[in-house]
Amino acid sequence: MNELQSALQGIVPAEIVAAVAIAADKAECFEYVEEGQHLVNAVVARRNEFIAGRRCARAALSGIAQAPCALSADEGGIPRWPENTVGSISHSRGLCCAVAATADAVTCVGLDLEKTTRLSPRAMERVVHPLEASFVGEDQAKGSLLFSAKEAFFKAQFPKWGAQPNFKDLALQIDTVSEQMSVGEIAPHLPEVLREAAVRMQFRYRFLGDYVVTLCWLN
Repeated sequence: MNELQSALQGIVPAEIVAAVAIAADKAECFEYVEEGQHLVNAVVARRNEFIAGRRCARAALSGIAQAPCALSADEGGIPRWPENTVGSISHSRGLCCAVAATADAVTCVGLDLEKTTRLSPRAMERVVHPLEASFVGEDQAKGSLLFSAKEAFFKAQFPKWGAQPNFKDLALQIDTVSEQMSVGEIAPHLPEVLREAAVRMQFRYRFLGDYVVTLCWLN
């Protein structure tokens, strides 16, 4: 957990607050009952990751002076963040994290945490755009980085623009020295307003052990 906290501190800008937590091994109760109604029959691990993710979100919100509150989900499962705030939650194998910011400072934000050892060659083929192929080759970690970055982009844009692109609708340019990325190409069938915003979005990432964490945001 400390390694993830350090990684996040290295990629979040000053206007975004991050928090991390580890999901409990034993069954926990929902802090706000209304948050977990759709998970009543879920397995313990899934419930506990959800609870830890919401705990991270409230910790991040407290960093921008937002009082604790329930973060229920909409019909699509997207968290409803408090008015005038934006945020994102991610978890993988019991490791959870979240970011939050005021809507005055940040237009949108997406966070994604992924294991770098899970993508099959077939999955990588679905994720990697032809313009990214020479960068990735057969490197599973690089493929996982692109998967994570595109997930972060999807999370960032959806609450505002509601687009549902696939992985190959986006080609990213990666600077491995600065550990930053930018949008090199975006599919023309996506909304013009999103395409214009995408080229201004900022991406940062960190590898930590066999995980990669990626942040996407637009000021």
